[in-house]
Amino acid sequence: MEVFDLGYIKRIRFTLRYLGAWLNHVFEDCVTTKWSAIRRYWYTMLLRAMSGTGMVSQAMYLIGNMGVLGFIDLGQTCLIFLISCVFFQRTTLPLHSTYRENIKDFVLTFHLTHHKNKSEFALKMCNRVNRICEIATIVQFGQIYITSFMFNIVPLYINYKSGMLSSDKPANGTYELSIYYAVPFDMNGFWYTVLCIYNCYGSFNVCCMSCFHDLLVCVFVFHIWGHLTIFEHKLNYFPRPRKAVGSKTDPMRYSYEENKEVASGLREIVKQYLMIKEFLANTSATYSVTLCVYYGFHLVSDCILLLECSSLDADALAKCGMVTLVVFQQLIQLSVVFELISSKGDALVDAVYGLPWECMDNSNRRTVLILLQIVQQSLALKACNMVPVGVQTMVAVLKASYSYFMMLNTFAK
Repeated sequence: MEVFDLGYIKRIRFTLRYLGAWLNHVFEDCVTTKWSAIRRYWYTMLLRAMSGTGMVSQAMYLIGNMGVLGFIDLGQTCLIFLISCVFFQRTTLPLHSTYRENIKDFVLTFHLTHHKNKSEFALKMCNRVNRICEIATIVQFGQIYITSFMFNIVPLYINYKSGMLSSDKPANGTYELSIYYAVPFDMNGFWYTVLCIYNCYGSFNVCCMSCFHDLLVCVFVFHIWGHLTIFEHKLNYFPRPRKAVGSKTDPMRYSYEENKEVASGLREIVKQYLMIKEFLANTSATYSVTLCVYYGFHLVSDCILLLECSSLDADALAKCGMVTLVVFQQLIQLSVVFELISSKGDALVDAVYGLPWECMDNSNRRTVLILLQIVQQSLALKACNMVPVGVQTMVAVLKASYSYFMMLNTFAK
């Protein structure tokens, strides 16, 4: 399949397959047996079990050391717990039929590769969107590797600096970890190594799950934007009435034969827009809860990250600096990308009204009127079918997080 030959699709498929979120059985002819569900979702359920166990252990550690933990460690533990909640929710996506149908529809039908031969402009837009998706994928890979490396290398360096990795350890020294758990054993060199490896594996999985599901949504949005741009181009360059033979001016109305061509052209335009609306509605239904959890996470975690970094402590900046940059960048990136769809609304209304409806017969005018009513409906994706996702929501979240940060900072002082 031509779509699977694209570089960014290969990378997305490889990473989602690693996370158990790519559905091979949807695109391959697999024999259905009583063990099919286990074969398809065993790794997803394993990740859910590991995430759930880690969340319980983190909560127990947080409760048991509430009055003991320092300011930086307390905030970091709360932040890790919130990230684990987001990870746990996203592991449920492959179990939903809407997620499976959404990916199947995108790969087999909606991807611009399937529509690039319809016109020269469609080919140009397909290549442009594919380049944008390729760049976004490479950026996400860079964020994943840099963030997970920085998150785990700082505690390792602190242990090395304090002498905990040497044979002659300090008498009252303790091991520094990137993620702390309530464990039923005493921390020694062996168990420190086990937890360090587990934290590297877990933090890498969390980065992949967060970044690549965001990337998948962004790829969907880029292709929706591409389809809308092609749709707008068709409206702007809709054929006008042809000159009559021997006439020096354009006629005011289409001829009988031209009205048939206009009816066929309007029918194709309406079908294309309904296809876009249907895919947009399916995407909104698939990620409705995910986006709600995502914005809720940012509402709480952003103020914690600001509070951690506001101390300007070297350890705090080393532990949370890169995480703060990536978390804020992901929020801004996703919101701005969604704004691409919302900003198309007014342009589409103007483009439909700009059709030469005054030259059409009554039947085609009614079609244009129906199309005008359809394009006036909002195109924004909504979290939990309530909150539109876009720049305004992002600004509201950032303002609320900053207000909470100022309040907590005042209490801390």
